[in-house]
Amino acid sequence: MLHPVQQAWLDAEVSQCGYCQPGMIMATAALLRDNPHPTEEECAAGISVHCRCGTYPRVMRALRALSR
Repeated sequence: MLHPVQQAWLDAEVSQCGYCQPGMIMATAALLRDNPHPTEEECAAGISVHCRCGTYPRVMRALRALSR
């Protein structure tokens, strides 16, 4: 069974190369555990893992879906 964050990642087609994705998924799960309805600014600050592929728009789409 997938964690809801993992499912959102699949639904939003976030992953590209996958190198940074485990850290982003963990950071997202922690952010949502502490703040179930974060603002855009809190989302951006909460994802401290850097992505060289530029998947941030898809990450934010997944975060918005999870925080509804």
